[in-house]
Amino acid sequence: MLRLIFIYFLLNQIHLSLCQSRQRHNYQIEWNSSNTFFQSKLSVLNVRLGDTVDFICPHYNRSSSMEYNTLYLVSEIDYNLCFTENYQPLFRCDQPYSSKPLIYTLSISKYLPYPNLPEFFDGHSYYFISTSNGQQTGINQKFDGLCRTKNFRLIVDVQKYYRRYSKIDNSQYRNKIQKQLSNPTNKKLISSNNTRLSSSMIFLLLSSLFLYLCS
Repeated sequence: MLRLIFIYFLLNQIHLSLCQSRQRHNYQIEWNSSNTFFQSKLSVLNVRLGDTVDFICPHYNRSSSMEYNTLYLVSEIDYNLCFTENYQPLFRCDQPYSSKPLIYTLSISKYLPYPNLPEFFDGHSYYFISTSNGQQTGINQKFDGLCRTKNFRLIVDVQKYYRRYSKIDNSQYRNKIQKQLSNPTNKKLISSNNTRLSSSMIFLLLSSLFLYLCS
């Protein structure tokens, strides 16, 4: 039994170090149609819950050529159709000569404190497009535009794996397992069944448990 408890606490420390190593990431996307990222047939950004995405508007120093655009979150169908008639823009890139580039920060989170902000769930994909034609007069265009002519669209895929470890969420479950391991009744049960667990079997069982808690 002492060996079992030792292995448990050893794996618990490994579990903590691995799960807590998952840090939040910040991704920056230059939200303009000249970005080479959008030249591929399918532009996908893989993120996880807790990450943030900065959409950076076009910014110029008195250039003769500039771009005005919008940012929409749409359904998969309207992503393919380049259609935003039924949506409100998340953000407008309408100040190309501002002292600093405009940035819209998107929080990849299930629960947000403000209304009208998108909520995200792992294992789902989210679709962003701009149907502006690039001109100031066409910034509010609701169909085709740069989405069609320049493939100006993005899929944000929220990954399911390596979710950040939550000490509070899992503490009760871990305490329950600890009590079961140290319960004398369990010792008697194992003895009465003449069952002897090998160290390798215990290691596999506990490893599976910790992977479950970390997911």
